[in-house]
Amino acid sequence: MLVTGSARGIGFGIARAFLSEGAKVALNDVNPAALENARKELASSEESVRAYVSDVSNAAQVKTMVEAIVQDFGTIDVLVNNAGVATPTPYLDLEEKEWDRVMTINLKGAVIVSQQVLRHMITKNYGKIVMVSSLSGKTGGVATSMPYSVSKGGLLVLMRQLAREFGKYNITCNAVAPSFVDTSLLNDLKLDGKKEELASLNVIRRLGTPEDVANGVLFLASDASSFITGETINVNGGRLMD
Repeated sequence: MLVTGSARGIGFGIARAFLSEGAKVALNDVNPAALENARKELASSEESVRAYVSDVSNAAQVKTMVEAIVQDFGTIDVLVNNAGVATPTPYLDLEEKEWDRVMTINLKGAVIVSQQVLRHMITKNYGKIVMVSSLSGKTGGVATSMPYSVSKGGLLVLMRQLAREFGKYNITCNAVAPSFVDTSLLNDLKLDGKKEELASLNVIRRLGTPEDVANGVLFLASDASSFITGETINVNGGRLMD
């Protein structure tokens, strides 16, 4: 399996959860040092986990990465599109370069990686794709910038499109939509000092954890969800019930 953006945070938690279930995991990130640190922390054996440096928004790099993973592991049966960045910029202060950066990494990256992995999944007539979206992709963000929310909403549309188009190949595509998760991303959003306030927005009065999100992804990647596609699991402590 491949987890993009897995050097830290939610992606790292997802990779760790799959390894604990006996999966072989391909880690991906654009930061070589952080990625190697993650690999070392997760496992010492290259038989179970390997690291692949690649910019998910670069089609040539992604193609090379996917080919290397298939060569090393023999298959990619699960793809988790997790790579992403978040910014807190108010809409009226937003500059074009920030819009381009967030949309390119968060949405275009998932399009490129999914396309390359799907080419392989089709030959196997099997695959599971999970998008890590966000509550803000459904409702708009309360602390995230407009391009972040739009990109996460775009992931949900992409997910449904892929579910419809590739179901005939025994490939499912679903998503998880977390609310605020207690990771370093809160620092990026300048929210690290507001954890109690953020937790109070949830019916379950705590922040989510990477493990909470990983549990939802594990289900969607398992055979227990074989008749579920085009769906989104809210992992938000009851903040949004739809």
